[in-house]
Amino acid sequence: MLWKLEGYNTWMFIAKDGESLQFYAPFGDGNATLKKVNTWNQTRRYSRSYLDDEGDPRLELDLDMAGGVTVARIKDFFLTCRVSFTAWTAEVVQ
Repeated sequence: MLWKLEGYNTWMFIAKDGESLQFYAPFGDGNATLKKVNTWNQTRRYSRSYLDDEGDPRLELDLDMAGGVTVARIKDFFLTCRVSFTAWTAEVVQ
C-alpha cells in the first residue's frame, strides 16, 4: 500500500501470512551519511535505518501481528511510523 507522507512515497507491506506489517521509506536523495544512520540506530527504538547498495537511505518499522492485535495498536503503529519518518527525514536525510 502506498502511503504519501510529507510529499514522499512510503510503503506499507503486509506479510503473506498476515502476521506482520512493515513500513518502508526509501529515499533517493538527500544528505544521509553512515554516521547519521548509525546515530539514528543507536538512539532510536522501534525503527531501523540503513544505506542501500547505492548509498540511499532507507527507514523500516515492523509490527508483529502474530496472535492478533487491536485496531488501537494498528493506529498507534501508523502514528509511530509518521513520527519516526518526520524525525528521520530531519535528522538523517536532510
